[in-house]
Amino acid sequence: MITVTIYRKRLERLGACAEGLALYDVIAASQPESDARRHRRIKIANWTPLHSIWPYVAGYGAFARWLEERGIIPRAVLSGADLSGADLSGADLSGANLSGANLYGANLYGADFSGANLHGANLSCADLYGANLHGANLHGANLHGADLSVTDLYGANLYGANLSGADLDGANLYGANLSCADLSGAYRGSSSPIAGWRTNASGYLERDEEVTRAAE
Repeated sequence: MITVTIYRKRLERLGACAEGLALYDVIAASQPESDARRHRRIKIANWTPLHSIWPYVAGYGAFARWLEERGIIPRAVLSGADLSGADLSGADLSGANLSGANLYGANLYGADFSGANLHGANLSCADLYGANLHGANLHGANLHGADLSVTDLYGANLYGANLSGADLDGANLYGANLSCADLSGAYRGSSSPIAGWRTNASGYLERDEEVTRAAE
């Protein structure tokens, strides 16, 4: 178990920005009076990945990086983290290492995962509506049943990803690597076609058997 203690005096001594100190005061005000106000500290027991990414979700990414660089809080290590059901809507997780992370059913609405490593991540049933996955590595990721409508997947590496049953309506797949990806039953609606797949009358993807036989 990791316990993190943040002292206001240390933040002041290191030159924390006014916004960061204001955030500290808001959090400290929610702590027990005998602890936070007397000792001017915030004590967080059992530090988890959710603690690490909360500042990024709340719009304090720059301050979080400042704290990490000075060893005040642990660096966000999200590889293999259990974030199932987490609300990460609007989070700036660009370039983050989320390989093998469990994001089942997570709210990722409008989140920025550009350049992120999501290799082998479980994104099934996650809400990725409006998310930016530009250049993200989703090799082997499970996106079964995920909502990817109006999502930027430009240039993303989706090699071998499981996108069966995913909502791909409006998703930008230009330049995305879909080699060996499973798109069976994914909903494409009236959006642009995907090579090797055809959209049936209901808007769902099916393998284009003619293309498959030609490739063989």
